[in-house]
Amino acid sequence: MLRILRWLESHPSSLESAWDVPRSLSLEGIADGIGVVRSALFQPMSALEEKGFLFTRQAHVLGGGRRKRKVTHITEQGRAFVLENSDEKVSSRQDSSPKIFGQAPTLTALFGREKETKLLLKHLNSGKQIHLRGLPGIGKSTLARSLAELVANEGKEVRWAGIDAYTDVSMLMQRFGFETAAMLEVSAYVSLFIDQPETILIIDDIQAVSVRHKDAFAQFFSSLEEMNIPTILIGREPQPFTTEGPVLSLGPLETKQAIQLLGEEMGDEKRIEIAERLGGHPLAILMYDDSTPLPEESDDVRTYVQQVVLGEVSADVHDAMPPFIMLPFPVPAERMAIPDDVSLLDEHALLRWIPNDLSMEMQHLVRNVCRSNLSDEELDKLHLESIEHWSQYSDSFSSIAEFHHRIKRGEQDIGSVLSQQATVLMHERSGSFATLLDEAVALQPENIELIGLATQHALNRAELDIAKEYLSKAEDDSKLDHLRLQIAHFEGKKGAIESFEESYQALEDPNEKLRFQLSVLSRAIDDLVGENTSEQLNLLERMMLDIVPPEEPSVRQIVLTSIVVMKHSIALQKEDYTGASFLRDQLISIASEHDLLVQFLSAKASVAAAQPNTMQFALTIKEVERISEQLKQPLYKASLQLLLIEALFETEPYRAQHIHSTIDIAQIESVESATANRLVARWWALRSVLEPQQKIPSIREAILRFRLSGCPNRARALSKQLHQSM
Repeated sequence: MLRILRWLESHPSSLESAWDVPRSLSLEGIADGIGVVRSALFQPMSALEEKGFLFTRQAHVLGGGRRKRKVTHITEQGRAFVLENSDEKVSSRQDSSPKIFGQAPTLTALFGREKETKLLLKHLNSGKQIHLRGLPGIGKSTLARSLAELVANEGKEVRWAGIDAYTDVSMLMQRFGFETAAMLEVSAYVSLFIDQPETILIIDDIQAVSVRHKDAFAQFFSSLEEMNIPTILIGREPQPFTTEGPVLSLGPLETKQAIQLLGEEMGDEKRIEIAERLGGHPLAILMYDDSTPLPEESDDVRTYVQQVVLGEVSADVHDAMPPFIMLPFPVPAERMAIPDDVSLLDEHALLRWIPNDLSMEMQHLVRNVCRSNLSDEELDKLHLESIEHWSQYSDSFSSIAEFHHRIKRGEQDIGSVLSQQATVLMHERSGSFATLLDEAVALQPENIELIGLATQHALNRAELDIAKEYLSKAEDDSKLDHLRLQIAHFEGKKGAIESFEESYQALEDPNEKLRFQLSVLSRAIDDLVGENTSEQLNLLERMMLDIVPPEEPSVRQIVLTSIVVMKHSIALQKEDYTGASFLRDQLISIASEHDLLVQFLSAKASVAAAQPNTMQFALTIKEVERISEQLKQPLYKASLQLLLIEALFETEPYRAQHIHSTIDIAQIESVESATANRLVARWWALRSVLEPQQKIPSIREAILRFRLSGCPNRARALSKQLHQSM
């Protein structure tokens, strides 16, 4: 009984009159917290209430649907009783350590597992990567959570994250609690731990990694191992990764430990019988109810769940379960079609919770048993109902869930449906979208639209081998030639400007040729680097003469403006500041000196012309900094900020670092343009200079970004720097 009071005592008295209260004050939350079956609470809690140590009321439980639920609070008399018995050694709830970040589950009581805990600690202290395996519900996460609290209380930092089929390494880092720029080089994420030697990582459900992201996760795990970052990889068999580090397979609890899950009010003989009949399986024991019969000794846990646990529940529970069985990943309770069904299933210990965002899903053991009993027709019906539910919403989270079910149904128009949402999902949920595309291509391996979309997305993520694999499914289709050209550019096979010229000269459609010419020239100007710059500039000026502006006035004006902007960049490269001024005057004649583009170009010219270590230079930098702060157009603003950093990093590194830290790189990445991609690449290149401890991973990321945006010369120059650094 003291364990119950200590659990309740850890909650503030202010919750006693609150409308919204945490799940940990519900009967289910208390049972989870002190680690006993729910039915074991009835008798002791009644006795405690009679003594005036606690009281119950109706309130809204956060994450548990809309209807009120019974919650329990400790009284002042109960708090006094806990204080009087503070010397008595009874396991109780501890508030989660502030050094635990991410998606760690609620800390609950751990029974037994002393040997396993000691072994895990030994491996963690040696910087090992440990594979913790076992059946669903066997207690892997409970053990890891207890260990996390232990090491956090010793002063170490713990990062916890879970994986599902729609998780990539970037999303994993977000779940760890990191706010960092997205990286295409997944192993570079390991650099975040360079300055955190006392960090332990716990990654749950690694068996759920999709085929699409398997290689990226393998690379990430391998990099963690090479850096000796202690990691626990939790999963069940079969798991997709080659085992390098030690493996700990978690088995059932011994009987003397398992009976503690049944509380202390039941007789020992009965508790021993239940624990032995259920094979010491923690989840099976926690789902036990006095009203349900015990299985035969020969029955396994799956049979017990199917025939006893699910066989004895009410019709309301059976009716509520199907949407939960179909969830592809944990979701917040309020996102369910009938949110109040969450509390109904929670009362039967059928749900698994992620506390930090109040998300939940069906216990994996229960979900697997239920799904295995469904026919193809029943599954199709449930997929269709899920599609109808998730299609009501327009956010990216709902879109991923909706498309998951459409693909599982085998819908034939999935390519066009995915294309409609591609722009949003590529940026907001890149990893999830990649999984969807992979599943869709596997379903329709001859769909050229799907293959093209999947290939382009793989290239956007710098996943060259995956892009090539997709294209191999359509080797002879000319519709995908533009993607083959992108791959060639990425690999540097077509790096010379002349090769681009040959490519667009062969195009017959004048509009397509014009778009390609402008794209090639813009990219080539940004790729100017090295000793042969003057030769390249002459070539670019010659290529510019080949551009034929269209006759349609509005489009013609845009093209002519683009040409002036490119000529202005070339003039600055040649240090022809008079010529650059003349070009700006041309723009002013059709706009004004206050035009956004004119201001941007004037600021660029000012920085380029200013002589370092002079009063004029200082005034120029200050003025350009003022202009950049006022610019609303994100690409212009970021471009000026990067120019300022390039001008300042040698003489005023702290000022350069400050400007670099103010650039909203996520906003730039969200802009769908090659120019934005090149700005992001420059941001990473400058980061390698401004943050020496992150030099190598930043250069690697910049190289990838420049290659991806068609700037092979800059990529090669950085590759030389990388080799020199290493």
